[in-house]
Amino acid sequence: MNDRSRFVSRVLLPVTIMFVLSTVGSLGTAAAPSSAPTIVVPYGASEYKYQVVPVDDGIGFERPDFDDSAFAVGDAGFGSREGYCELNNPGDVRTEWPVETDLLVRKTLELPAGTTDVVVYVTVDNDVQVFVNGHDVSDGLQIHEGCPSLDSFSFAVPDSLLQVGTNLLAVRARDRGGLTYLDLEVTRRNRLRLG
Repeated sequence: MNDRSRFVSRVLLPVTIMFVLSTVGSLGTAAAPSSAPTIVVPYGASEYKYQVVPVDDGIGFERPDFDDSAFAVGDAGFGSREGYCELNNPGDVRTEWPVETDLLVRKTLELPAGTTDVVVYVTVDNDVQVFVNGHDVSDGLQIHEGCPSLDSFSFAVPDSLLQVGTNLLAVRARDRGGLTYLDLEVTRRNRLRLG
C-alpha cells in the first residue's frame, strides 16, 4: 500500500464515515418532514358565530367554555359594503359590521392527528386580536392602519396549543371609524410518517 492509499484509508475514509453517520444521526433527531400547507378555513368562509359589541365589551368570549348561544351566524367577510377600499364592496362583504365597534367571531376547526404549523392569516380594518383554544397567539391587539389587504397579519400557532379534533378560533376585530373589514384564513401542515 502506498502513502496515498494509507492516507485515504486511515484519514479520509474514517472522516467521511463520521460525517455520514453524524448527518444520518442528526436527521433522526430532526423534526419529521411536513406536508404542504392545507387550507382549514378559507377566506370568505361561512358559518362564523359573531357578535357586534361596544369597544372592549365581551370579555371572555375567547374561552372554549364561553356560552355563545346569543351570537348570530354569519359569513366572512365582515364589514362595510361601500367605501373607497377595494374589499369594501357587496361581493367581498357578506355580513355587515358597523363602524366604531368591536366584532367578536368564533369558529371551530377540526384538526387531525399530526397537525403542525397552523397559521392564522388576517385581513382587517382596523385592529385585531387572535386566540386559539383560549390563548392569545397575536400578542395583544395588533394595530392596522389604512385599507384592508389580504394577509395584513399572520400569526403562527404554537403546536402545543393544538388538540386532535375540535379547536376554537376566536377573534376580536376593532374599528376606529371610517370603514370596517375582517376576513380570515387558517392553514395547517401534517407531519409526514417515515417508513
